[in-house]
Amino acid sequence: MTEPYPFPASADEFADKRVLVTGGTRGIGAAVVRRFQLAGACVAATARSASAGPMDGVLFIPADIGTAAGVETVVSRLAADWGGLDILVSNAGGVETKPGGFESLSDADWQAIIDLNLVGPARLDRAFVPGMIERGSGVVIHIGSVSARLPIATNSTLVYAAAARQKFERSNVRYGVGVILGSRRS
Repeated sequence: MTEPYPFPASADEFADKRVLVTGGTRGIGAAVVRRFQLAGACVAATARSASAGPMDGVLFIPADIGTAAGVETVVSRLAADWGGLDILVSNAGGVETKPGGFESLSDADWQAIIDLNLVGPARLDRAFVPGMIERGSGVVIHIGSVSARLPIATNSTLVYAAAARQKFERSNVRYGVGVILGSRRS
């Protein structure tokens, strides 16, 4: 059973808006999906695995946005089904910390974290922001790790990726497309 939503939500606040939430099956992402859905948006969620709970009315696209193929899967599906996007919420991210600190991490470990936390969101921006610019409206919301501001020694890969993502996001604010930056604990 789904818990009642604790905050007021207008059922038409985001009517006719097409929203993609990456990492949308758990935690913050699932909450964002629910909020947009309650506000009347057409919502798509992507993640590597499906939600454990019901996601009625949500277009679920299984994909790993840390890979070019995963991003292409999402972009192709939304282009075919919706013809574009109005709101992009880049929420997917994270790190797998191995014992031994950064010294124990291989180049492949570093690349996987950078691809998920930096390159994946950049690929999605590259795919969807031009359509937003062409229409003269759109919003990109990047939810990233607080590790860029409060580094944790055992998460060195995430610290670097989160800091780079913040710089990328700040350099990409232009063209009348809103970019909102947020942080989550990682």
